[in-house]
Amino acid sequence: MGDSKDHPLHVLLRTPVGMNGALASKVAARLEDVVGRPVTVEERVDRRLHGAVISLGGAHEIEIGLEDALKTLDSSMQELRRRIDSGEPPPSADEVIAAIEGLDVGKGFAVRETNLRKLLMTYEGNSLKVQLQSSVDEQTIQRLQQKLSAAAGRELALEVEIVPRLESRAVLLLGADRRIELDLPSRYLSGLRTKVLEGRDELLMAPPEDIGAHLSRMIEETEPQLEVEEVVEIGTVVSVGDGTAMVTGLSNVGSQEIVQFQNEVYGMAFTLSRNIVGCILLGPEERIQEGSPVLRTGRGLHVPVGELLVGRIVNALGQPIDGKGPIASHAYRLVERKAPGVVRRRPVKEPLHTGIKALDALVPLGRGQRELIIGDRKIGKTTIALDTILAQRDSDVICIYVAIGQKASSIARVVQVLQQADAMEYTIIVAALSNEQPSFRYLAPYAGCAIGEELMEDGKHALIIYDDLSKHAVTYREMSALLKRPIGREAYPGDIFYIHSRLLERAAKMRDDLGGGSLTALPIVETLAGDISAFIPTNVISICDGQIFLDGSQFNEGFRPAIDAGLSVSRVGGAAQTKAMKKVAGRLRIDMAQYQEMATFVKFGAEVDKATLAQLTRGERGRQLLIQDQHKPMSMEEETIILYAVTRGYLDDVALELAGSFEEQFLDFVKERYGLIIEQLAETKDLSPALEKQMAVALESFRRGFLKEHPPAEEFQSLVL
Repeated sequence: MGDSKDHPLHVLLRTPVGMNGALASKVAARLEDVVGRPVTVEERVDRRLHGAVISLGGAHEIEIGLEDALKTLDSSMQELRRRIDSGEPPPSADEVIAAIEGLDVGKGFAVRETNLRKLLMTYEGNSLKVQLQSSVDEQTIQRLQQKLSAAAGRELALEVEIVPRLESRAVLLLGADRRIELDLPSRYLSGLRTKVLEGRDELLMAPPEDIGAHLSRMIEETEPQLEVEEVVEIGTVVSVGDGTAMVTGLSNVGSQEIVQFQNEVYGMAFTLSRNIVGCILLGPEERIQEGSPVLRTGRGLHVPVGELLVGRIVNALGQPIDGKGPIASHAYRLVERKAPGVVRRRPVKEPLHTGIKALDALVPLGRGQRELIIGDRKIGKTTIALDTILAQRDSDVICIYVAIGQKASSIARVVQVLQQADAMEYTIIVAALSNEQPSFRYLAPYAGCAIGEELMEDGKHALIIYDDLSKHAVTYREMSALLKRPIGREAYPGDIFYIHSRLLERAAKMRDDLGGGSLTALPIVETLAGDISAFIPTNVISICDGQIFLDGSQFNEGFRPAIDAGLSVSRVGGAAQTKAMKKVAGRLRIDMAQYQEMATFVKFGAEVDKATLAQLTRGERGRQLLIQDQHKPMSMEEETIILYAVTRGYLDDVALELAGSFEEQFLDFVKERYGLIIEQLAETKDLSPALEKQMAVALESFRRGFLKEHPPAEEFQSLVL
């Protein structure tokens, strides 16, 4: 692109994963065919990328977005490899055109000196400022300074500022009122596509050996267009109150763009009307006066992300509120972004252990799943979420608890539970208090999701809990009413479904070649009098991969966690269970279903034979063993052992009120005398015939001793009789 055709073109190829030497050589050969001159390829692994970046000549970069272009790129490389290995001719002109048309590019870095000349000639200053997303080497900065000075016809000083939250990778500032986006390869490639299509007939008629020369000429004739944005657009505050502000004069502001009010108070453009913009405030409204100016910032809301937040309590803007000092995070992420595409995901099949027997056996969760926790007020929804966090203590999962519109005392109790179990060592709390502005309650789940996404895309595993989305929906309704947005069914805005779908769809299990990270979401929704068919519950149920329904009547009877096995479901199912758990849970599910059917039948006065009594007896003991104390999660091995005991009938002649004692004493017995069983279960995750024999021996040995101390009655009767 401007270099001599006899001089080799140096290409830097950056990818999220390493490439072997043979493939890099084939990439170089393909590029030589395209540009018509020798090419040297330098490889570099950059795990922060979401796709491959090709750098041409140091100052020209083309970034190929992984989400949309990876499949095309992979197939092209495989076809190229096959042709080279088989000795077939190189790709035809038609195929070259199709490849260029098929590329889907994101933002990269492309600068041409001639584009800047007119702009710099009118600039009177002697220094420029360039903002970069991340630091670059000094030589690149010097080359950029030389190009800018040559374009201006005078020596210019260049100040470099690193802005991690920058949406583009490079922005040139001309004074205070003009900025130039330097990251515009999409415009460059758009022009290149146009030229190739215009010269299609010429390419088709040309001999194969001349195709490279034609493409090289088209590349050199294509010039990227730089976009100049007048960022200083001043509006005026019309009214302010209730955490919102109405502003006029911001005709070019974008949805969810950050705007700056007086006294360093920021807001977000939320409602865009023809002549007025409704903003939600991210700071105290007392500092803003009617008639004061409002400035556009040209960027969206970013929050700090990364593992430095682990163990901290932050607000919806990522600012620490735990009194432990600032968080020195250098990584930022937009609070709202597009969810990972299907191509980047893999099926959910890796278990997420909750430590709750009823869940791990009947409603299993997988990493990357979206599972709704739903039920009435004060019947254990938050407890299930907290127990799931406690169960991750010895795993590699980082937990994020998002408190939406809760009282400070409620959040303090959650923190106390986590601290007592040393769970804050792997937990982040995002808190939006009930007395805070609506904007904080609205943004909190998106901020927590952005923190979790950073962990997921870094190859780690994260669990996020939204407590709860009912309050989030009420907050959105409140903001919509204040900003005069249209109100729809049951007084909720018409787009209430969208605010939760675009949040929960961001939970995913990534492909192994993309790091294999996961983000599992457990949203909580509160029902009124068990009405699971209400507006918000049905909305979120349709988005999630299943629901855990808590029944108030079971809770009042003392059956806790009060999970309704009939209405609770996991669409992932056995795919998210270990082999050992799947073997014992399948039998338990059958026993519980038979028990429910028989119990209902017997209550109507039906006669009971021995077979029916046996089913009732086993079902009641299985149900009794699913009762579990709060904040005492069990390991997968312990759950497997005790569920094996009840499904194989070892508790059939144990008095129902002693089932809990049997469980506790038997687990202690196995740990003391048969520790090898637990070790093998932890290692293999399977219940082999040999291991079953060992468990049967242990159960018989313990059962004999237990029944000597607690002899069974001569004839058992079920509680339902």
